[in-house]
Amino acid sequence: MTYGSYTPSSPFPSLTPAIKLLLVVNVVVFALNAILVGRLSDNGAWFAFSWSGCLEGYGLGLLRLLTYQFTHSFHSPGHLLWNMLTLYFFGTLVEGAIGFRGVLKLYVVGGLVGALLHLVVALAMDYQDVPLVGASGACYAFLVHAACQWPRMQVIVILFPVPLGVLAGGLVAFGVYEQYVEIVTGAAGAVANSAHLGGALLGFLAWKRGWFRDYASFVGGEGFFASLRKKLARARAHREHEREAATQREMDRILEKIQRHGMPSLTKQERRVLERASARAQRK
Repeated sequence: MTYGSYTPSSPFPSLTPAIKLLLVVNVVVFALNAILVGRLSDNGAWFAFSWSGCLEGYGLGLLRLLTYQFTHSFHSPGHLLWNMLTLYFFGTLVEGAIGFRGVLKLYVVGGLVGALLHLVVALAMDYQDVPLVGASGACYAFLVHAACQWPRMQVIVILFPVPLGVLAGGLVAFGVYEQYVEIVTGAAGAVANSAHLGGALLGFLAWKRGWFRDYASFVGGEGFFASLRKKLARARAHREHEREAATQREMDRILEKIQRHGMPSLTKQERRVLERASARAQRK
């Protein structure tokens, strides 16, 4: 499946608006987390996702389904760096295909699906209150989406070119194996493989079904509201045309009645119709 005429043409793609915004937000949240840690919390977990965290604050805890996606532990700058590189290389490719708003939707929904799959596995293994942070679920959504669209595109991995489809498939397969080992052994690892796999699944489905494409980002395209306004305008024009046609039919009937029986034969309603038609004709 391809969108428009976009094809990746550079090993170092230009930074696109939505990815630039996501990079800035992630870095700013990381910096705030590093500054505030020890002041408001001992580990910055107020942004993290967990089962008990979602139940806090009379429902406001559910916001952590969103905030966790922009949060990385200040103890693990490598986690932030890896995710931001993934966003840069693969998110910019995807933005060229689905547009600004499409990228933001894919990021948020990819992270949401990742969190929900993680929660299912965590509940089954009884570690549902371990905080989850990071953009990895969303990043896997971008990785898989890009790999499905350009599976033969060569990417450099430790100095060797590898097809993007092979890279994404290998990482997903490794995540499946790691998750299987965790379930069999009953020991949760330090990496939330289930969140990665949830994001990967969403990325595949988004590519397969053409979800999240932002038509307003493409020449000749239009967004949802612009399309809605056009449909409403066409509906109004159609109704107006129907009203005018009905009025004209009524006028033809009245004029024919006058011709046959004279003005005295008209009812009060027919006279009002005739007067309104005469007034409209004078305004024109």
